[in-house]
Amino acid sequence: MNEQQPPLTKEVVCHGDYCVPNIIFQKNSLRGFVDLGELSVADVWWDLAVATWSLEWNLGKGWEELFLNEYGIPFNSKKTFYYRLLYDLVS
Repeated sequence: MNEQQPPLTKEVVCHGDYCVPNIIFQKNSLRGFVDLGELSVADVWWDLAVATWSLEWNLGKGWEELFLNEYGIPFNSKKTFYYRLLYDLVS
């Protein structure tokens, strides 16, 4: 699988399961995260691919573009596909 891995964008601390149910909000303010068992250092797209997938699954269409714009990173179809597939395989 390494030969199919896209080049790293940036290594960051990743939640590992960065999805809507694992984010705690109170009165529109971020309060924290749960389910940190997969916390690690990885390519930023590990969390971005899973987060945008979860936004669509949990909230409906239209959130992916807004999320990535606010995050300050353009959509990357190769990295999104790769990291969603990898997430599906290991989770």
